[in-house]
Amino acid sequence: MVSAQAAAGFSDSFFRHHFLNSPFPQTTYHHLHAMALYTLLFLTIASFNLLKSSSALVSTSTTIKMVEGHSVHRIASRFRSSLIGKKFSATSPNGRFVEGAHAIDGKVLSRMEAVGKNLFAFFLSHDDSSSSGSKEHEIDGDDGLVVMHVHFGMSGMWAVFNTTTEEPDVKPTTRLRLEEIVSPSSAIAAEHKICTHLSAMTVAHGDYSLYTSKKAALGEDPLRPDANPDQLFGRVIKSKKSIGQLIMDQSFFAGPGNIYRAEILFLAGVYPTTTGNNLDRQTFDKIWDVSVQLLRRGYDTGSILTVDATLDPSLAARGERRYIYNQSRCARCSGKVSSWNMSGRTCYACEGGCQPKQFLLPSTPPVKSKAVAKGKSNEVIAAVAKKPESKVVKSKRSEQPTQHVPFISHCAPVTIDQRLKEHGPERLTIKEIRSIIEHKVGIIALPSKSSNKATHVQALRNLLQKESVLSTKPSASYHLPPPTISAEDAAREKAISGENRAVEHIAELSREQAMKAISVTPSPAEAKKRKKGRIGRVEEDDEAGVEKRKSTRRKLLHDNTDDGSK
Repeated sequence: MVSAQAAAGFSDSFFRHHFLNSPFPQTTYHHLHAMALYTLLFLTIASFNLLKSSSALVSTSTTIKMVEGHSVHRIASRFRSSLIGKKFSATSPNGRFVEGAHAIDGKVLSRMEAVGKNLFAFFLSHDDSSSSGSKEHEIDGDDGLVVMHVHFGMSGMWAVFNTTTEEPDVKPTTRLRLEEIVSPSSAIAAEHKICTHLSAMTVAHGDYSLYTSKKAALGEDPLRPDANPDQLFGRVIKSKKSIGQLIMDQSFFAGPGNIYRAEILFLAGVYPTTTGNNLDRQTFDKIWDVSVQLLRRGYDTGSILTVDATLDPSLAARGERRYIYNQSRCARCSGKVSSWNMSGRTCYACEGGCQPKQFLLPSTPPVKSKAVAKGKSNEVIAAVAKKPESKVVKSKRSEQPTQHVPFISHCAPVTIDQRLKEHGPERLTIKEIRSIIEHKVGIIALPSKSSNKATHVQALRNLLQKESVLSTKPSASYHLPPPTISAEDAAREKAISGENRAVEHIAELSREQAMKAISVTPSPAEAKKRKKGRIGRVEEDDEAGVEKRKSTRRKLLHDNTDDGSK
């Protein structure tokens, strides 16, 4: 970047050289010199500011992260514990969900489901919360059912306010506001009604098929007990994509994002570029187990904390939160951490030996044949090798009887249901398979029309397998227990550790709630422990401590400039 002083010097030398001995009057020289000087100074300052603002924009766009799967499950858990069975009035403050708000207005929130980074809220015309443990398909067909689908995007949130007096003003990004409806005879005062604010990238509504179609298109969620890692492994080993790409593909792994990808593969000891079809079952199981472990820890704590205090106590003691994500050196071995673009996202790997690269074994060297000894060319040898073997003609008497595989008979037709029940999807035509899939979960889950029958058979088989799991397990067993750490304590932990909101924010809290949470020192949970003597005496605040808390609050206020997509 050219400085203002250098620009001025260049201007003066340039004009002295070209104009001092020119026929122009001195007044013209000074006038032109001044104009050129101001022009160069303006361009220098403007270009500097432009580059500075551009770099800030690039930094912002590349560092803000999606709301990860563990955060979505936390929101679902919070709603289940306090809002299920309540009736709400619904409005869309920013006018971007007017039709959906009208559809759920006056209905009862009966169920919440989290699948990966997607949240589904079920609203009924009547209170059906007492049967929330029933099977999923039992509410299908309810004419009053409205399903709302939410994808939070980069910085969405769904905050709950226990009283209307606690409720802040809605933001330009608030798509939905819910307010509890209480009967006139209720003892609940008007100011004690619960209300919520939702800001998210995607908010849609529909019938039950909206849920089934979206869920069918998603992969296996490590936080759901109904996840099927066996089925996922069967898909992974058929893929030529790298495991780094597959973990970010929500149709394979539903829930993990870029931070989790880096840390999961690090702890599993797998290099990101290893292709799915080069993974054995043991390695895949390690990846899946680490995924479950890390996302569950994120769910319980409200933060992506991947450093294991049991495995690496020294790292945990010095406050390390992650091993390689956004690091130049590996926290465990101090080796170099490399990063590169993988499908539009930054991928990380330890080059110090924690994630050894997997190389394909070289092909078996050719056996030296007599043809080589006689000096024949490689082309001739290759042609001989490719020559098909002569067909062996077997007599009919040598044929052995085999079990008959039924075919689709047009002379003696059998119903679709009977063929499917007795012989499986293989006995159906592609048209029949597509019809069944579309009827069950919608067109989103359909394979492409150009796909062969084997692909269609596998798609229907996967769908039937999922339905079998759903029909044998009550939906109540899908839900995780409440998180061990509250959203407020999670916000305090992030502020104390210096975690920027652009890396991860608490999607359960509004900006005002997060500000209030970190302003309390110590936290209610910590104060309770100290009171019981678990931590020790409470140290008196000094001026440095007060200033540190003020600085933390200012930092959070600066970070929380947006609550969701506009």
